[in-house]
Amino acid sequence: MNNFLNADLRLVKGPEKVELVEADQPLFFLYWKNDVEVFEEPTIFIFEKFVRSSGTPSKHTWEAAGYDLLSWFQWCQARGIDWRNASESNRQQFADDYHAASSDPRTINRKLTAVRRFYEFSRAEGWYHRDIGASMELRQIANRPIDDAPLAHTRSSSSHTKEKDTLLLKVGRKDVIRPMQANQLKKLIEYVGPVIQVAGDDRPVRDRLICDLGWISGARLGDVTKLTTLQFLSLTVEPHQMNNDFPIIVEGKMRVTRKVAAPGWLVFAIQAYIQGGRAESEREGRKRGAKRTTTLFLGHPVGKSAGKPITSSAIQKMFALACMKCGITELKEVQDEDTGKKHIKTTPAHSFHDLRHNCAVLTYHAERAQGNAEPWKIVQIKLGHKSLNVTLDTYLAHVSIFGEKQGITDIRRLLGIKT
Repeated sequence: MNNFLNADLRLVKGPEKVELVEADQPLFFLYWKNDVEVFEEPTIFIFEKFVRSSGTPSKHTWEAAGYDLLSWFQWCQARGIDWRNASESNRQQFADDYHAASSDPRTINRKLTAVRRFYEFSRAEGWYHRDIGASMELRQIANRPIDDAPLAHTRSSSSHTKEKDTLLLKVGRKDVIRPMQANQLKKLIEYVGPVIQVAGDDRPVRDRLICDLGWISGARLGDVTKLTTLQFLSLTVEPHQMNNDFPIIVEGKMRVTRKVAAPGWLVFAIQAYIQGGRAESEREGRKRGAKRTTTLFLGHPVGKSAGKPITSSAIQKMFALACMKCGITELKEVQDEDTGKKHIKTTPAHSFHDLRHNCAVLTYHAERAQGNAEPWKIVQIKLGHKSLNVTLDTYLAHVSIFGEKQGITDIRRLLGIKT
């Protein structure tokens, strides 16, 4: 008799968009010797909570959630437990087994969370009636001090409640603030292209402008992909305003808006890109049926994504390739998922987000050079931090990497870049 316990579980990606299936959507299947069925419950869960989510998580997030659930179902089969009969004590044992195998605590927590969310969804759909998720506790959390929260005076109480999954492992803070060294940053931004298209240099300007928004304005990856042409075409930059900051509204984490400061010269360069490289990409895209869009950065005119908005993954790949070409690399020990063997691999030493860390450090030095006794306040405003402690304790932990230079008004001069 065909059932969950004697099935061969497989996870595949949808090859293309058809009806309710998106391209690359994770799909679960149950295989038996003479039969195959869609494993509907986890497939529906992934679609509803990830693929169709209003938060638009990336396809990598879909895939990670799919494999996390696959590992859980395979664990249940190995233990002889039908997924519908699994309990909270089973979820605890699942975590213990992965911990005993020396898995990273963050990976374990991600798997535990995926399993809990799946069963909460299954309970709401009437597919599951046991106790997974019972380890969730409501805890009283003290609000941030009034000095750290400008709207603290509007709250009706001094604390708030928050759900906590008590099975999650305690994970120590990991310092991932890694600004690039000055010589590395200079080498990379000169490699990716010119700021303004000039005769004799056929490199497109798009990638340079994207990087400049990171290290000059402190824009996050998500900020860059959401920028529109209207935000820049509405600005007028006079010749004497090239070093003046112009506010650009961006939508950041949790859909909270904030202002990003773009200097006049960068606004001017982006406007030139809109009229030049972007317009060319738009024309090529329309020949291939691409829809009109106001998204600022589009695929290169000669590429298959011409006329289409650039994606976060495309920016990450561009940045990683630039690091590799510039020799900004590091050696990492990686494990082959199929064989389990470990080997050394050369990988990019930095990610696009590290440019934001450079923005913090460079702004600090530029403000110090101008005689600002409290430069961290400008850094806080520029990065959009609610808490000054985040700016001081995290982003400005590396301010010494550029040394002290006097008389700097344009932070490009800190790298010796011609202005």
